Formats: sequence, C-alpha cells, structure tokens
Amino acid sequence: MAIMHARFEVSDVVGGDGSSSGGSSPASVSGPSDSDGSSCSSSSAADELFPDARELPSTSASVPVLAGVGFHPISPTSLSVLSDIDVHMQRMARLLPAFASPAAAPRAQALGRWLAGFDVGWVLEMDAGGGGGGGRLPRREVGRRVRVWAQALSTMDRVFRLRHREARNPANETAAAQLAALGELASASAGAMLRLATAVAALGASPSALLAALDVYVPVSEAYPGLARMFSWSTAAADAALAALVDAARRCVRGLPASIRSHYPWRMPQGGEVHPCVGFWMGYFRCMLRNRVSLYLVLAGGDGGETATTPALAPGSEGGLVADLISRLEAVLEEKSGELAFPGLRQVFMLNNTHAIVRRAVRSDLAMFLPPGWARAREERMEGYVKSYLDASWAPVVSRLAAAATKPAAVSVLRRRRDPLAAFNSALENAYSAQRCWKVPSPVLRRVLRRTVSEHVVPAYRRCLEAAETPAAARTVEELERQLSELFEG
Repeated sequence: MAIMHARFEVSDVVGGDGSSSGGSSPASVSGPSDSDGSSCSSSSAADELFPDARELPSTSASVPVLAGVGFHPISPTSLSVLSDIDVHMQRMARLLPAFASPAAAPRAQALGRWLAGFDVGWVLEMDAGGGGGGGRLPRREVGRRVRVWAQALSTMDRVFRLRHREARNPANETAAAQLAALGELASASAGAMLRLATAVAALGASPSALLAALDVYVPVSEAYPGLARMFSWSTAAADAALAALVDAARRCVRGLPASIRSHYPWRMPQGGEVHPCVGFWMGYFRCMLRNRVSLYLVLAGGDGGETATTPALAPGSEGGLVADLISRLEAVLEEKSGELAFPGLRQVFMLNNTHAIVRRAVRSDLAMFLPPGWARAREERMEGYVKSYLDASWAPVVSRLAAAATKPAAVSVLRRRRDPLAAFNSALENAYSAQRCWKVPSPVLRRVLRRTVSEHVVPAYRRCLEAAETPAAARTVEELERQLSELFEG
C-alpha cells in the first residue's frame, strides 16, 4: 500500500494557528507558551531560565556577591527617575561645588550622592578589578544591574553634555571653574561606572554572560568617546574595558555549542511535545541579536586565530552563527529523541520540535540570518518525520488487514473460523490507546497527522470490509474515522 505523504508549506508552518509550542522564552518561566522570545528586554532574560542560575536565591541579600559586598534591591519606581533630566541637572548644581575643592572626602560623598540619584550607587561597592578578593557578581543580578546601569550611563551622558554646553556660554563669568568641576565629576562618574564593565568582563563564559557583555559594550562604546573628547580625557581605561568585554564575549560565543548540549536539563517529555529548551534557546538567539552590532564587532575582531572556528554573523549566509547554533540544537534534539522508545513517538517529538523551531525562526528577525532554503529544508524534513511515523506506528496495524481482506476460498478452514479482524482490532487499540495521550500542541500539525493517519488506515479498512466475510459487529468506517480523530489530545 502506498504511504500517504504530508506536505508542509511555509504558511502552514508559521501560520497564526494559535498553537502553543510548549516551550518557554527567556522572559518566562511560568510554563508552556508560544512566545518567540521577542519579549526579552535584558540579559536577565537568560538568567531567569538558565539552569546554572536556578541554584542561586532570587534575593540579593543572600546571594554570592562581588568582592564580598552586597547589592541593595532596586525599587520598581527607580527607573522612572532616570528620565527626569531636570532633576539631575538640579542635583548636579548642588554637588558641583564639592568637585571644585581638592579635598577627597567631600568629593567622595558628593559622588556617592550623585550616583545614588541614578540608582547605581552600588558601583562604588565594586572593587576596581571587577571581582578581586574571590567575589563574583550573582548571575541573577547581572541582568537587572546591567539594565539600570546602561540607562543611568545614557542619562548621565545627556546631563553632562547639557551642562557642558551651558558652562561654555560666553556670558557665564565662572565658566572656567564650572567646567573644571564638571570635568572632575564626569571623570569620577565615568571611572566608577566602568567598574561594572570590568566586572561583567570577568564573568565566566556562559550564555547569560554573553548577553551582559553585549549589553554593556554598547553604552561604553557610545558614551565614553564623546565624553573623552568633551573633557580632554585619555580613552585608555574605556578602551581596556571594551577590549576585555570583547574577549569575554568571544569566549562565550565559542562556548555556546557546548552550552546547548549540556547547560539545560535534558529530561525528555514522554508525550512527544516540544521540549522547553526550544523556546529558551530560540528566544536566547533573538536576545543575542538584539545587540547585533556589538556581536558583529566581537565576531569580526581578534587576532585571526582565536575566532577562526567561530561562524560569522552574516545575514542569510551559509554557515552563519545563527544557522550553526540552530543546527546544533536540532542535532541534540535528534540525539535525545532516541530515548523515546515507543514506535512512532520519536518521529512525533522531532516533528513537534522542528515545527516549533521553524515558526520561531521565520516569524522573527532570526530569519534574516538564515540561508536561502533553510525553512524549506526543514519542511521537507518534517515530511520525512511523518512518513517515518506512519511506517513505525501504522504500517504494522494496516498489515493485519491483508489476511482479513483475503478471499475466503484462498484461506484455510481454520483461518476462516477465526475473526479475520481480531488481529487488526488488537493492534489498532494498542496504537490508539498510546497515541491518544501523545501531545501535538499545534492545531496545524494535529490536523495534518490525523488526516494522514486516516488516509493511511481507513481506505485499507474499507477494502477489507468490502472483500472479506466480516462479522456484523465490526466497527463501521465512520466509527474508525471518529476514533482516529481523537489522536494526539495529550
């Protein structure tokens, strides 16, 4: 009997079917969702789900800290203060006199108050080495600190530029003194803020550390050169911090393939549904590309040998970083699917997960970094999974109908005395009872699989009823169709 082939089109795979892919994006740990990772807004997104962060408590009072100094919690309303430029300008006017004095104590006190107004006073509690003394940043705190720090640095940059423009007004009789004090405050602030950049660069290689490094690289590279020109600074400290961030990011990128394989709990779902790692990693790749300019610089720089084995971030190219990482994720899924021993379940698992990967890729900005034909190749792969599923799960069931459909004259008296459909019914019930509990979250895939199974089984059963001497109690074709329509409900 010919095997019915299921055809997948891009519109089917990525259509708005309202399905749940069964995975969690980096921004969510609440359970299955259909998120494609677009909700990620900071490097904390990766930390919230990443297993090496789960062991850490969520409150900063009890987590390991950098250089043994704790962080104070960030209030929910503190971010709104960062956008109030007038408030910061007024505070600066009150604090600048301290920086006109050579005394260190007033300056230190004023700097602490200045940074605290941006909710980043905690940078002063870091050591200049970014983690000396055996301490380290809590991974759960990295994203939150980076987000507040980046917004604070951006706001500081605007405030310094506005104040510098005012101080250079020819009508200002104290312009020279104000510029000198402003330069001292800016220099002290910039030095303190660089401590976080140094601390992030000192983090170990991990996916969450990569997001943090890319998030920090952008504001440092944008703010510090302008401030250096404005106040005639040397850029050596900022350049060193940027170089350290690039080195750290390269280490993290090189470690991503190993992280995909080992840094997620690979407990296999027994219903064949989408593994949570698919939602996490596809969302993570989107978070990674949020700072694609920094990522370009990270992958393009270096001494040549260090990044030679790292794929480039080339939109739409063969062998690009995104395509390579997704392929590695697919390879691990394929390998782990071997743990599902029930006939056909492995193929359903791979079909579910491949479908989820394609939807999340083509419905997001990941698509521009994938080579031509990427989606079509996976659609063909899904067609192969459906065929293999039929071979494993339903070909043995349909084969029972061959004897039942044989003309009575061609079989022995003993075989005619037996119910010719008994073997078929037994195999059908076994397959049905198992597969009714399998999960196919996507309505599109459920329809495809149910239709394909029905087209494979029902015609054979109908021919058997027509050709064989069957008992009156045999189920009707309509009853069989109704039973097969209940598959994959989970």
